Amino acid sequence: MSDYASAAFVGLILRQMAVAGIPVPQELSPGPSPGGPPMASLDLKRQLLANACTVAGPGFVLQVGQGIHAIPSDPTLDALRRAVDATDLLDRWCRLEKYHHSHHRVRVLKAGEREMRLSHVSLRTTPPGPLENLAVLGLLAALLQAIGCSGLDIDLGHASDCVAAMREGHIVLAAQAIGTLPTAKWHIRWRDLRREDRIQPPPLQPNLPDRLYTLFDDDPVRHWPIAEAAAAMAMSSRKLQRLLQTHGASYSGILRDARVRRSARMMLETSASLAEIGYAAGFADQAHFTREFRRILGASPAEWRRVATGA
Repeated sequence: MSDYASAAFVGLILRQMAVAGIPVPQELSPGPSPGGPPMASLDLKRQLLANACTVAGPGFVLQVGQGIHAIPSDPTLDALRRAVDATDLLDRWCRLEKYHHSHHRVRVLKAGEREMRLSHVSLRTTPPGPLENLAVLGLLAALLQAIGCSGLDIDLGHASDCVAAMREGHIVLAAQAIGTLPTAKWHIRWRDLRREDRIQPPPLQPNLPDRLYTLFDDDPVRHWPIAEAAAAMAMSSRKLQRLLQTHGASYSGILRDARVRRSARMMLETSASLAEIGYAAGFADQAHFTREFRRILGASPAEWRRVATGA
């Protein structure tokens, strides 16, 4: 996986370059097509970012993530944009990195109600490049805005070497030599979070397992500790477990079933890749997706989709 990048991210870079009027060299690929493979050449991503930085400066690389606001629906983005707050968003982001076995990871150094300190690191010896750092930071900033964080201020670096990157939601990163910027450490602050109650109580249904299933089906990528599910259903964790036992059901079994059946429905209703569907349905990685899908529906995701769609 070290030689590949998200095809959706590469497509986002290309889209934003086109909007800004930045030409793409002919030797570079025009990018992935909708419904195509979930991964693209890592070298292509790096070349595109380098070309964009040369033409428009590092501020444009930080700006790339803003392109998500023009994408109305996408399985992965939709799962991230369902986050109820910044902590939930970071949890979903880190799960996405682990799902794709990414060697580049966002580390949470400090998280508070209105600020966080993060670093971008590599699981291998070679750290992410400065442009990759800025691109990931820009995407996280756009996602924070998408979930309702207003007045974003971002500094690169954590100490006396910090450099202003964003003020009040506007990019202010100066056009300076990219190599002089402390791009791997980020201090993000926001003035307010327009909090919406994204966990809606499930509608009344004949029995408790069906209500719990509906709750999970609405947002399967959420971590869902039992205390949060119980609170959404206006009861304690102990009471929820006791009532499930009277129905001969288990909390983990209903969650697993909801994720598998949600993924099956997405296979029929969208052209998204199986990798995208697996993450958007809440699985830890593709092996986990395949194992649980086969356990419940008796076939691998690929086999089931091929038969179900008549492909």
